[in-house]
Amino acid sequence: MVKLYFTGIKHSGKTTQARLAAERLSLPFADADDLILSRIEEPTVREFYRNNGKKAFMEKELEAVREYAENHDSFILSLGGGASDNTPLMDFMKETGRIIYLKREESGMLPVILKHGVPAFLDPDDIESSFHKIYTERDTIYSSYADLTVDLGPYRDKAETSDTLLGILKENGYV
Repeated sequence: MVKLYFTGIKHSGKTTQARLAAERLSLPFADADDLILSRIEEPTVREFYRNNGKKAFMEKELEAVREYAENHDSFILSLGGGASDNTPLMDFMKETGRIIYLKREESGMLPVILKHGVPAFLDPDDIESSFHKIYTERDTIYSSYADLTVDLGPYRDKAETSDTLLGILKENGYV
């Protein structure tokens, strides 16, 4: 049984790397946002969050991940960047599989995130400070729960990053 949960800060490469690893290892892949989407009426997870609030979103996130994990013997699942805020979810993942924290240095993350516009979790009047605060908080949580932290360094070619990640997972006995 291989049950890997890929966590990390927004745009750290969780979904891309989880999908690539699952393909290369012939394991089922799922993205938590897609699992949530199958359970809600809103067209996007972001809209559900906006309409129903953080608590309702976190409940739906836990419900979706729990159902998926309980119905699959092996998988690689990528989580949203804010999964760290959902303690029941983090506890569930810790109990049922291995949490892989894909870490990127803070200094390289903000420019990548801002390419897609200013996300709602950042203060538009103080983007850098609000990002630093949330990065620090989430990094602390992910680090404390992680079975394995993988420092992916600066953004490189996706295939090269995938090779590095798979090597580390194999070296540590996770696959």
